[in-house]
Amino acid sequence: MNPSLKPVLLVAFGEEENLGVGYLMSVLAQAGITSRMIDIRYDIEEILAAIRRENPVVVGFSVIFESCLDEFTRLVRYLRKAGIDCHFTAGGHYASLYPEELFGFIPELDSVVRFEGEYTFPELVNCLATANDWRGLKNLAYRENGRVILTPLREPEKDLDNFPYPYRRPLREYALGRRYSTILSGRGCAYNCSFCNTGEFYRQAGGPLKRIRRPEAVVDEMLHLYTENGCRIFLFQDDDNPVKTAGGNFWMKSFCSELERTGLLDRIIWKMNCRPDEIEPETFSMMKRHGLFMVFIGLEDGTDEGLNRLNKKMTVESARYGIEVLRQLGIGFDYGYILFQPESTFSSLRENLRFLEEICTDSLVPMTFLRLMPYFGTRVERELREAGRLRGQPGNYDYNFISPALDACWGAVSECFAEWLWGREGAVNLAKWVRNCLAVRDHFGQPDETVERQRSLYFETIAQGNLFLAETIYGLFDYYESGWHPSEGQERIEKTALESDRRHRMICGTLRENLGELQEESWR
Repeated sequence: MNPSLKPVLLVAFGEEENLGVGYLMSVLAQAGITSRMIDIRYDIEEILAAIRRENPVVVGFSVIFESCLDEFTRLVRYLRKAGIDCHFTAGGHYASLYPEELFGFIPELDSVVRFEGEYTFPELVNCLATANDWRGLKNLAYRENGRVILTPLREPEKDLDNFPYPYRRPLREYALGRRYSTILSGRGCAYNCSFCNTGEFYRQAGGPLKRIRRPEAVVDEMLHLYTENGCRIFLFQDDDNPVKTAGGNFWMKSFCSELERTGLLDRIIWKMNCRPDEIEPETFSMMKRHGLFMVFIGLEDGTDEGLNRLNKKMTVESARYGIEVLRQLGIGFDYGYILFQPESTFSSLRENLRFLEEICTDSLVPMTFLRLMPYFGTRVERELREAGRLRGQPGNYDYNFISPALDACWGAVSECFAEWLWGREGAVNLAKWVRNCLAVRDHFGQPDETVERQRSLYFETIAQGNLFLAETIYGLFDYYESGWHPSEGQERIEKTALESDRRHRMICGTLRENLGELQEESWR
């Protein structure tokens, strides 16, 4: 470590392991630069105290999402007013794609590190520490004479395994005493869904839309985490894991072979993300035998028309088939589903809700959904802007549906079920924790009557919740489509909200009992 270099402080979201910041910290350490991450959700006085204590050469702000613009703007302004005069830089998806706008919101910034920062950021730190000019570095944006200057981009690193393993905080418990870690098998996505900006980020970065690590290198990292940190559960964070590549399923076959070669087979389990139309029996049967216990699939819509509008490049039948394969193999799944979309009608909402009922019919998963939001750099954002339907300010963009009745219906669904569907202590999140405990128990424990009783109770509880949720939302669709008056609508919302709150408390109570029983059983 170079003692002449001041430390670096990185301000970012720390809800889960932030692998982007983790990779940055590891390359800084490799260059002899000390760094520390602090959570943006900390109190601003605490962040200020940390900066004064560390006396960093630079503070980096990870501005990935536009939704956090207000928080970062307030924080940076507060720090400058408090007398912090070191170099302020920003990075992340939003900062990379919209540096001019970011400087408009946060003029107190000195620079922006665009796209991947593993090479540029250490160079910036060294220039600042040695009082050398940093404006000639690649992948930067800065202001000069009222203009924003973009320096040339460097070619992204082709071999991701040239980077050291990302820095990780001490591993936490996933379920029943087993520790977990997040991990990546690659970066980017070869698809271009209308609601996602991942493809645009890598397209503008000038490199391949998707880069994949060597399977043996991924397994070596898993072995390191297992051996050194006792990690038993791995959660892949890729947008789309390499189930299918140009070589068919060769990558996944090699990955599974490496798990056997290193002795990790039967000692670890893992979760990954993929498209439902990539799921087929042979490959996923092999993956299950090698520890796959959960798959996140992007369903998004239950109609071919809707999937085409979202540019998903798949069909409803392919999604059905993928889900059926997972069911037949006994592999758990989570899913993304966008029930409410800018072009939704009551007819399309009903059709999509019927498909959602279908995939949740066996009570393996709780029913949940989202509203499509017009994220920056997406085709949806551009289309809404061109149609004059985009409203609000950057960081808070929104839109109205195609009729006031749909706006009112969404408002009612949100008011009645926000905590149920999206709350940290809500029924959907609690159900996933029970399911996680059951999955871990199935892989690392022995079957017994207590676990089977809790499994049956879980299924029964999820079935009751899914049924109530679907019936109530269908009722709201009927009510708002048939004609409504604002004052009567509010009465309907209040009545529905009271009943949903009652049901929600009952379901959550049962799920908490589930968790308590499973956790107590694990220590016997």
